[in-house]
Amino acid sequence: MVLSDKDSKLFYELWFPLLDFANEELGVNPEMGKIHGAKSLDPAEVKKIANALWDNIHLIDEYLAKRGSNISEENRSIIKGWKSRIKDDFMLERHLKSGSVFISINTEEVYLVSGIISSWEEIFCYRSTPIMLSAVLIPFRDVIISDGLVVSCNVIFGRRYSGELKEIYMTAKKAGLIHKTL
Repeated sequence: MVLSDKDSKLFYELWFPLLDFANEELGVNPEMGKIHGAKSLDPAEVKKIANALWDNIHLIDEYLAKRGSNISEENRSIIKGWKSRIKDDFMLERHLKSGSVFISINTEEVYLVSGIISSWEEIFCYRSTPIMLSAVLIPFRDVIISDGLVVSCNVIFGRRYSGELKEIYMTAKKAGLIHKTL
């Protein structure tokens, strides 16, 4: 599952100005031009800025206070929701029609995550699951997405570990404990 074209466009219209603000406030990469409206971006540099934002989550409130006057209440609510982000290492365990299953390595919490423009299955079509990822999960309306800056680890897991992950997923599914929103 992926966001609609309208919602994926909205995500980036909200996300990029927030990253520009974080870069200005924290000085992560002063030489970098504006992310919002850029024709090309270095994902590694954008990731540094995003990580700085997630480590200084109070900047979301500052951004909305300083630059939020032209942002609708609905969009302000979306941005405020990002304060409940989950920054962790995950195992992408399987793909479903309704999203992909991410299991936190640290807590074994299970999340159903949608893609922004492409599904996780499309992004990792060349790799079989499970796939180890470092990601930040954020709410977007009624689903969970990532911040778009995911790092995968090139590790292959055996059947035993894959089976353990499947069991974590099945247990969460039976108990109704799969997080579909944050």
